[in-house]
Amino acid sequence: MFRSIARVVVPVGMVSVSVLASLANAQQGMPNPTMAPNPLTTISIFRSNMQDKIMESADAMPESKYSYRPTKDVRSFAEILNHVADISYTLCSNVKGEANPATASAKVSKTEIIAYLKGSFGYCDGVYSGFTDAHLNDPADFWGVKTNKMFVLTQVANHDALHYGNLVTYLRLNGVVPSGGWF
Repeated sequence: MFRSIARVVVPVGMVSVSVLASLANAQQGMPNPTMAPNPLTTISIFRSNMQDKIMESADAMPESKYSYRPTKDVRSFAEILNHVADISYTLCSNVKGEANPATASAKVSKTEIIAYLKGSFGYCDGVYSGFTDAHLNDPADFWGVKTNKMFVLTQVANHDALHYGNLVTYLRLNGVVPSGGWF
């Protein structure tokens, strides 16, 4: 009897969980990368998510805490944000095959830093949206290492995620709850 009930309950339960998970994702507006024709869509979704979280972190931290650093050996909150923008400009201009459009001076005020971040993210948005499958394996240089453009574009998202983790720690150490959620 137990086996006959389990034969029905287990598959129904698995289907139910799958359906509920799909509905939950749909309600959250999660895009479906499997439906997209461009392999960069998945990495673009991840990158966009990380950039939103970085911008929310930059907004959430009080300007008086932008100089905060947990130890003297690490970057300050402001320095991390400047670094994220610098690298976004560097990597995306590399893929685009043009000179880095960023200015060399570090931004100091919260307003300047947020504008710099927005500019770098917007610049990369243009690079990602103009990129096609045909160019994924085009040669690229990653600080002296010969690779392809897909690798470089992947590193933009990877770099954002790495430093979002730093920002979350800095926010929490200063009593600010990040708005990152589960993803």
